Amino acid sequence: MASVEVKRKFIEQVKESRSKIRDCFKKSHEALQLRESILLSRIDEIEKEYNIKNEEMQELLEALDKSKSLITDTLTSNKLKATHRGIEILINKQIEELSVDTDRSIEFEWNSHFEADIEQLGSIMLNGQTNKPPTHTFPPQVKPVVPDYKAKHLPTAYCCKKSTDKKAPGELHGSRGIAIHYQTGNIYIADCDNNRVQVFSSNGDYLFMFSEKMYYPWGICISQNKLFVTQFYANCINKYELEGKLIKSVGSEGNEEAQFNYPLGLDVSDRDSNVYVCDFYNHRVQILTQELKFHSMLGIDLFVYPRDVKVTRDRVLVLDNSDPCMFVFNSDHVLTNRLITRGVGKQTNDPNCFDIDRDHNIIMSDYYNHCVCVFSQEGEQIHKFGKEGQGIGEFSYPWGIVLDNTGHIVVVCEKNTNCLQFF
Repeated sequence: MASVEVKRKFIEQVKESRSKIRDCFKKSHEALQLRESILLSRIDEIEKEYNIKNEEMQELLEALDKSKSLITDTLTSNKLKATHRGIEILINKQIEELSVDTDRSIEFEWNSHFEADIEQLGSIMLNGQTNKPPTHTFPPQVKPVVPDYKAKHLPTAYCCKKSTDKKAPGELHGSRGIAIHYQTGNIYIADCDNNRVQVFSSNGDYLFMFSEKMYYPWGICISQNKLFVTQFYANCINKYELEGKLIKSVGSEGNEEAQFNYPLGLDVSDRDSNVYVCDFYNHRVQILTQELKFHSMLGIDLFVYPRDVKVTRDRVLVLDNSDPCMFVFNSDHVLTNRLITRGVGKQTNDPNCFDIDRDHNIIMSDYYNHCVCVFSQEGEQIHKFGKEGQGIGEFSYPWGIVLDNTGHIVVVCEKNTNCLQFF
């Protein structure tokens, strides 16, 4: 009986176990189906998110392509603009260089409208007290003056400004350098002993003066509507606006780069706008940029006492207080010639300044001979005019000399009689 009961209970337990297992499998299957459903749902959501992100990515890629194209176009445009600007600057510089040459060499047509002015011009102040020069737009609409030096035709003084050795505006004392602005015709004079620059019209009428940071102004020149002035005792170079506003001052006493020991004459190259400065007691010419930064030197171990310099398109001429006194360099600063003998009884006696006319003749002030000498570009003296005195066409220690763009010669003297004359 016992074994039958055990057997029956065993069979019931087996059935119960089977039922429990069946229930577990069923629940597990339901759980798996639920999990599968959840996973499939999540996969669908991920797929949707992926599609959305993919669309956004495509939009971003398209936007990126457009940006790249836009940047490329902009860079190309900027490069073209930069190239165009560079070409424009180069062309403007060449135009300016040509304008300077044209200003100095243009042949003005004879115009009957100005015949009355020409007649008046012939009688201007020949006796020291007659009419003022005619007023007109500079340059005067007359034929350029081209003296025939070889025929010994004397230039005629047609205007003379006297000074009474005072410090009043318009009075000059110890004049040195002189420069002309070729657009306005205004004449800028280094009024050395008065420590100022004075400005006169093309007729010799006083206009204005300025004196900011000046200590014995000496050499003077104009380039690109800027005025450059050497300061003899301050050992520096000043750069001004044409109206007299100081832009920059560079230099100190010494013999290093951009230092000076009594700077005298200077000139600016039309070719590269560099500033050439005669560094007198350092026995050299210093070359600065238009911004007055040191560039290079010229004439080391060659010059004795360089006084004045002129730079043309293909030559650099340096007036030196030695024998011979004119050194000629090519545009590469290679010495090519030496011109003009100096000394008492010779061609010149202590020349100070010079200019070059349209025929490449050298027009030079001769200090102790109280005259103006004219040399060919080969160094042959072809003419001289003037003598010591106080009358029209006479000089008292001539110093600064410059030609305007009609060929007239303008001279200033250190002493105080007939200090500004026009020929």
